Amino acid sequence: EREGLTLVTSGNNSGYKGVCYLPRQRGGKKYKLAVRDGDELVYLGMFATAEQAALFYARREAGRDTSDLTAPPPPPPPPAPT
Repeated sequence: EREGLTLVTSGNNSGYKGVCYLPRQRGGKKYKLAVRDGDELVYLGMFATAEQAALFYARREAGRDTSDLTAPPPPPPPPAPT
């Protein structure tokens, strides 16, 4: 769990749903994220770590901003007045 989000695990080679480890991929980004949207397989990007890819997926599913994985999560809303 990161940023209050649950990272969805899987029995695949990366340990996370939709994330695939590609050891022969050139460069530093060796984890591919692709998910099903209905009948369509949607490619969401390449990531340096499996955790980054899983966090991107979790943010996307929660409707959060996925534009910058290094950005801190938004602050919690202020408490309701009593």
